[in-house]
Amino acid sequence: MKKKIKILILLIILIILILCCKNIFYIKSLNYSLDYKEEHFNIYEKYEDGNYYIEIKHKDKIYPVRIDKKNTNKKIINKVYYFKDNTYECLLPVIDNKILTDIMCYSGNIIYNYHDVVGKDNKLDEFVATISEYNINQFKDNNIKKKTINNVDLYTENNIQKNIAITTYNGLVTDFVNIKLFDTDLYNNKISAFVDNFYLVADYENQYEFKYFYVVDLNTKKIKKIKSKYEISYDSYIQGIVDDKVYLYDKDNENQYEIDVKKEKINIISKDDNIKYYKNKKWETMSKTKANKEIYFDYTSLENNFTDFDEVIETNNYFYLLKQNINQYDLYRVDKENIDIYKFIGIVPTNLIYYKDNYLYYVYENELYFYSDIYGKRTLLKDDELQFNDTIKYYIN
Repeated sequence: MKKKIKILILLIILIILILCCKNIFYIKSLNYSLDYKEEHFNIYEKYEDGNYYIEIKHKDKIYPVRIDKKNTNKKIINKVYYFKDNTYECLLPVIDNKILTDIMCYSGNIIYNYHDVVGKDNKLDEFVATISEYNINQFKDNNIKKKTINNVDLYTENNIQKNIAITTYNGLVTDFVNIKLFDTDLYNNKISAFVDNFYLVADYENQYEFKYFYVVDLNTKKIKKIKSKYEISYDSYIQGIVDDKVYLYDKDNENQYEIDVKKEKINIISKDDNIKYYKNKKWETMSKTKANKEIYFDYTSLENNFTDFDEVIETNNYFYLLKQNINQYDLYRVDKENIDIYKFIGIVPTNLIYYKDNYLYYVYENELYFYSDIYGKRTLLKDDELQFNDTIKYYIN
């Protein structure tokens, strides 16, 4: 009898664990429909790990939407607005009685944001004016009010719940605070990196080699130094970051280092002609000769190759696709849930873009911008050194 009771208790515990895990990794999908005037729309929504993916289908057109939102256990599209003429076919979803994305307008097979085509179609503009919930100012760049710290202008109304950090010649500016690390201005702080809310930079106040790194905690603003057992040459470069560890190659001494900022450990991981190299989500090796040419880690997956584009940037949910157009790039996006639907994000002057939490960041001349579906394009900061010094780095945490 006691044995049966123990087995029963274990079964109950197992059922509780399964139910708990199900709630943690819960995947919900729903199919439902809505009407707008005489038009019918089929909606598919999937919730997974704090994120909704939605497809709104009307005849041969699909409008994809992705938002960060807690699971509501209900149909989150309240209603849709729809417009069609000879130029555009547009749809606006109202999500939990809010506007969480711009009006999506098909022209041909490409989706454009309405705030990028406003003024190009009078009938469309007249239709938009009738939507009481919609305000195009939601997608306006509020780059008037600013706070200047150490010659960096931060646009306060565009700082959307994000802590921005940018390096300067003697330290960095983060969360509207200036942090000074060096007594003199240094114009080539190449051996530096942001990793998991920390800023790592070599002690640049020596002449040829160094043994210390400065580490700044971007949350607490505290500064500490971590020490290497070995002298590291300034003729070194950071290859990349994997699993929150920084990989550095010293070209003079032909050593490869792994730097664990959290554990404050610096280890040589290769002295031989067998340098670790991270590519396509797995480790490989390369020769010291190749490493001396400054080969950086490649984080793009081989499985997803868009041959019509010059560069592909992979994120958790999207592929960003860059096509060169004279001296700039046309930037498109596809969702991994449906890679056949292309959304035009905009024209960007550089292929050096950074992505985090459904926000896209890039530098143009002396300003740092971000793009998101809910806010459009905004200017985050202005720093004249961005235009002249490619060792200036920024980070969003």
